[in-house]
Amino acid sequence: MALLEFPNPGEIYNSFKSGALDRDSLNALLSAMYSSYISGLWAEGSSKWAIWTGAGQGMKDMATATYLSMEPLQKKGFLCLTVPQELLDPNNLARFQTRLVVK
Repeated sequence: MALLEFPNPGEIYNSFKSGALDRDSLNALLSAMYSSYISGLWAEGSSKWAIWTGAGQGMKDMATATYLSMEPLQKKGFLCLTVPQELLDPNNLARFQTRLVVK
């Protein structure tokens, strides 16, 4: 069992495909889950204890990387992510590069 496990959107979608939830409800549920995870990481990274221990920037970077990884699903209309405004600062986003590696 991993210390931290992320929900797999594909597995969640397939489990509700039988009609228990419609697509809009599923999208809202996943959007809330990922938005709260990203926002929570950002808030923890901004806290005094995280800054004091040196883990703050790493947590902020995790939040930014997660947001950038989920952004294509947002552009396709599958997710609607709500994140802190500071995360969307161009100076923060410019430090990251997303690249598609095709084998």
